[in-house]
Order: sequence, then structure tokens, then C-alpha cells
Amino acid sequence: MDTQDYHCVCTKFVTQTYISTTGKVCCTDCFNPISNKKEMKYTPEHIIKELGITEEVLCIYPYGSRIYGTAGEYSDHDFVIVAKSTLESGAFKNNAVSNKDFTIQGTLYSRAGFTDAINNYEMPAMECLSLEPEQILLKKWPFKINNWNEKEMIKKVIQKASASRHIADKQAKSGFEDRAARGMFHALRILHFGLQLKEHQKIVNFSECNELYADMMRVDDEDFEDGDFDTRDYYDLFDELSERLKNDN
Repeated sequence: MDTQDYHCVCTKFVTQTYISTTGKVCCTDCFNPISNKKEMKYTPEHIIKELGITEEVLCIYPYGSRIYGTAGEYSDHDFVIVAKSTLESGAFKNNAVSNKDFTIQGTLYSRAGFTDAINNYEMPAMECLSLEPEQILLKKWPFKINNWNEKEMIKKVIQKASASRHIADKQAKSGFEDRAARGMFHALRILHFGLQLKEHQKIVNFSECNELYADMMRVDDEDFEDGDFDTRDYYDLFDELSERLKNDN
């Protein structure tokens, strides 16, 4: 047994880990102490089969709460999957790919669609390209940003964050405070990650917004009263982050 901090091959970040007979680091969900073998629960083959993907797959990137460090005991496993060719639907992207019990969720891109997402600095694509090599489950194609344009990145990030804030405002006015809180948090995280992109051309700290997340998700608490959440409480922070992104200094 090893007690250092590792990422399991299933993408979970854990402190207590086990070493299987294959020599790979495993978390308690994946390690079978009886057989002492790695149960490859989230291999590329398993994910592709569970999601019913028929296209040839180039890349599989873990994504979402298990990368941010906000996953709970019953959180699903999210993946960005890039297919080699055009999707069966003819679209560049399919946002809703799930297995039968919804424990695995996927966003499926065609290669052209993912390349377009990269060129437009879409945050999911930026997050995928920022992962450490050992976190990526499958990589048959070296996707990368070919021509970094900081001004264009900043413009795209602020546009996306503003759109998320606008949706959050509408949800708050309609009384959907939990959705509004998530939408507003999403807008703020986009800006925080945008600042990391501006400084490093990659995201270096996926957990930067976790304290903010915990604070804003109080809307789910039983003692949280209706009407207590107001997106306007976060406007100053939104504006501050936007200005820092636009500031050349």
C-alpha cells in the first residue's frame, strides 16, 4: 500500500492508493484486494462500450467534478470523447451521451468539431488540453493550440461567461435558485480559468474555485430559504475578473 497523493488510472484523485499486480496506481474503487488485480472499470474500451459509441475514437479526456475535486460519493464520471470522423448525426458535437444508469456521461465531438472548439478557446477544450498526460485515458491524436491569440481568447472567454451569467439571471428571476447558482458559478469559473490561460496558456489549478463552489452551493442546503440567492451579489466579482482579463498589465 502506498499513501502518497496520486491520480488513479480511473481519474480519481486519492490519497490512499494501492498498487496492483500490473504496477499501476489504483484507488479503492478499482482495486480488488481479493484478486489483487486492477479492475479496469473506466478503460477506454469500457467507456466506449457503455456509451454506445460506434465511431472510431481518437481521444478520451476525463472532465468535470472529478477533475475539479468537487465530486461526491455518487457523482458520475464525465468524459470528453473525440471521434475520428463526422458523427452519425452529422453534427460536430453531441452534448448528451450517457450509459444506461447515468454513471458515465460523455460529450462527443468529431475531430473537426473539437478542433473548432480549440480554435475558439471553448473552455471544455481548454480544460482537456490542460490535463496532465497521465490523466488522459486515450490519446491517438496530438490536439493542441496552433496559434495562440491572447486577445481572441479573452474575448471568447468573456463572451461565454457573460452568456452563462445572463442565463443564470433569467433562472433566478424564474425562481430556479439552484440552477441560477450553478449558472453563476459556471460563469465565474470560466473567468478564473481564463485568467490562468492568460498567464500560463493552460489551466494549472483546476481546484481554484472549489471554495467558491462550496459557498454558492449552499442553495442546496435544507436550511437555505427561498429568495436568499441573488445573482447580483456576484456582479462585482464578475466585473473584477473581467477587468483583470482585459487589463494588459
